Amino acid sequence: MPRHPVFFRCVAWRACLVGLALVGMACDRPRSPAGGDSAAPAENGVRPEPAALEGRVSGWDMAAGPFVVLPTVDGGMVAGSLLLPEAADSSVGDTTGVGALVGDARVELFSRGGRVSDARLAVELAPPGEAGCSAWPVARLAVDAGAAVPPWTAAFAAGRVTPIPLDSIEGLAPRDSARLAADLTRLASRLPDDTSATFRALPFVVLRAWRSRGVDSTFVVALLARRLNQEDDPKEERLVLVVDALGNTAATWRVGWHERASGHEEELVVAEPLLAFRATGSPDVRLLFGRDDGVALGAAVLARREGAWRVLWESAIAGCG
Repeated sequence: MPRHPVFFRCVAWRACLVGLALVGMACDRPRSPAGGDSAAPAENGVRPEPAALEGRVSGWDMAAGPFVVLPTVDGGMVAGSLLLPEAADSSVGDTTGVGALVGDARVELFSRGGRVSDARLAVELAPPGEAGCSAWPVARLAVDAGAAVPPWTAAFAAGRVTPIPLDSIEGLAPRDSARLAADLTRLASRLPDDTSATFRALPFVVLRAWRSRGVDSTFVVALLARRLNQEDDPKEERLVLVVDALGNTAATWRVGWHERASGHEEELVVAEPLLAFRATGSPDVRLLFGRDDGVALGAAVLARREGAWRVLWESAIAGCG
């Protein structure tokens, strides 16, 4: 069965498939032929408006530009997918008016650590796919002759966003890294929506974590997992955390947002934090998430406003239904 991404909602064909689950509400899916646990999402107790769920009102802030480009599994560093914020699932491949949106074709490439390069953008129709499948337009990137395109996680129209560097936990001193990992696992184990009997008694392990730099109120983004290592039926739960690191001690830290996903270890693909940024003229801190499992591609943005993290925007999803 194809794997579809679910970000922060439970809608239409996305509902009840292998994906991410937010705190508070969830929907159940039929067990796949291979069996296993799964969860589907709902926001931190706050459901989007119906219009947003239908893809009619995206929530995208045009101050960040009229598009975002994400790298894809098979695109290398010189190609990606052009995500149009207002596209619906049925129109992700439509390039009508894209030329006007692209403008002078100048884009900035970013990694989690900040801006890494400039490039020129050329947009192509997505190649024909199988019946029932859709794809975003192809974004081709060109840099100055002789220059290499460095690794990047997202691209925006030039001058539209200011990155907020995210430093990997792997760059910390071993003692500091171990302490941060312990703090994150402690916070994860205390979340109130731990309802899975399969994983409840198992310890969390920090897979990856990043800490913000250059903001007044530090935050940490982390991906944790706990595994049930049954030889014939391995299962895994993954947890994405956004933690507000308030004060000088982890005792005052709080989880500002989180979501869970569970299923068979080899099938489980979750959203990845790609970039922290501010849009032009906005003080809000934002986090861009993306997911590309080679079958489907989509993105979403969280925003921190007045001390609280909320889903600002969710893209349509291109893939195979």
